[in-house]
Amino acid sequence: MIVETIAIVGHVAIDRIITGDGERQQLGGPPTYVSLITHLLGGTLAAATKVGGDFPEIYISELAARGLDVRGFIVPKARTTRFVLDYTSNERGLGFDNLCVPIDPSDIVGLPDAVILAPIVQEIPKETLFALESPVIALDPQGFVRRLESGGSISLHPWLDLDLLRRLSVFKASERELRLVAGFEGWKGLERLVELGVEVAIETRGRDGARIQHGDERFIVPAHLGETVDMTGAGDAFLAGFFSEYASGQDIEWCGAVGSASASAVVETIGPSIKISRNEFFERAEKIKEGIRHLA
Repeated sequence: MIVETIAIVGHVAIDRIITGDGERQQLGGPPTYVSLITHLLGGTLAAATKVGGDFPEIYISELAARGLDVRGFIVPKARTTRFVLDYTSNERGLGFDNLCVPIDPSDIVGLPDAVILAPIVQEIPKETLFALESPVIALDPQGFVRRLESGGSISLHPWLDLDLLRRLSVFKASERELRLVAGFEGWKGLERLVELGVEVAIETRGRDGARIQHGDERFIVPAHLGETVDMTGAGDAFLAGFFSEYASGQDIEWCGAVGSASASAVVETIGPSIKISRNEFFERAEKIKEGIRHLA
């Protein structure tokens, strides 16, 4: 099945970024970074999300310019999800200032055949997952392993939904998230997911690239080691690039190369923007594909 339009399910957010140089606010959440990549690739994006009446008009326009219209998902009396990302230590700290209302089953009616599930924190309830009819599904489980704690902190916990995992075409997670879902990181964790029925299982590893298991085939996709300015959204971008090509029927190696190129393009700038051209992007993806290593 070749799909021309993909969809993203998850909250658009407003991020408060804390670094050694101070604080800034920027547009965030998985739909933001997915729209950035699909726009660069020339694809079409649908969405199921929620934002509050406080969502700035400038952000509505910014998303619309990338093909993501959130006007139908504004809840006037609610407040937008506001996330806190603290980069002042070696390991990124996570917190929240607010969480918008959940994404309901009615929000996913009419989505295309290919859908990315990318919750931030528990905003996609069970009943919405049950109502999802799309046959080609990708998952980033980050929002399922996170729990909201008092005082605005976020903790991580194991998560396992066998019914959902068995429906997945693509699973993408960081090393830590993979361990929380599969019980193991690395190839052992990826192998377990494939045994459960996931077609393609991916572990992203930052500047060490990504491990991908597709059936019995294993390979390592290198990262493009350019300048890193802002790591926010790198995982969302990887999945967006990979899944956009996957849904259009491309081979898994090329999907991995586009995913890696997408992540690198996002981290080169502050905030959700990309500075390289489409031609430069695809040239980068071609070079990444040449460096893919197959494992026996």
